Amino acid sequence: MPLALCRERKENWAFKNLTEDDFVNHILKDQPFIPSYFGYNVDINKVGAKAYEQSISEAKFQFKAGSFEDNAIIIDVRNEADFKKNHLKGSINIMAKTENDKFETWLGSIVKPEETFYVVLNSVEDKDEILHRIAKIGYENQLKGTLTLDDSSFESTETLDLADFKNNTDEYTIVDIRNKSEVEEGKFFDNAISIPLNELRDSEEDIPTDKPIVVHCAGGYRSAAGSSIVATLKTKTKVYDLGETVKEFKG
Repeated sequence: MPLALCRERKENWAFKNLTEDDFVNHILKDQPFIPSYFGYNVDINKVGAKAYEQSISEAKFQFKAGSFEDNAIIIDVRNEADFKKNHLKGSINIMAKTENDKFETWLGSIVKPEETFYVVLNSVEDKDEILHRIAKIGYENQLKGTLTLDDSSFESTETLDLADFKNNTDEYTIVDIRNKSEVEEGKFFDNAISIPLNELRDSEEDIPTDKPIVVHCAGGYRSAAGSSIVATLKTKTKVYDLGETVKEFKG
């Protein structure tokens, strides 16, 4: 038997006397979460996807739209500053700023494969790029329309009083939306509730409403989405996004 193979048989954990549960737990340890769209994409690949041009041509565009049906899922891809200044009630801010911001991952984690949704754009010029990114995860067929906002005043997001928060963190409900593996490496706030972003829409009952709510992630991108989700769940409670200032609280 070759020396390298002998060494692997002797030292590799996979060749040790493990139960099936031990083997599976070891494989899955520290793995990131599986976005909702993964299984959906597997099914698409089995039967074949629609032609790209055909699928995106079916997406409607509404210039300066201002109203939707009740309970519509609205994904706002604009920068968080624009979103917080003016946005549609109940919309979720998943920013599509650059190719490296993981917009596709978070869209496919927050919106489930069977759910239809609208997308709010900054301008009509962004339409083709955003459609292309949505089509990367096979969600273009769920897209009911892309649109820009009209000049009406809709909802705005209140800015957190950072000084008060720093001095009175116990007076806030803090929601940490990082992945479980990130939280295990260390919490920023001892009293924070840990709910990963991909689980947030289904975790309304886990978030108390007796205090103002502050949402944080590791760098500010995810908390823009997370705080907007919590705001749709807790409409009678003030919800704040800690944003990039979370970096001031890292140990």
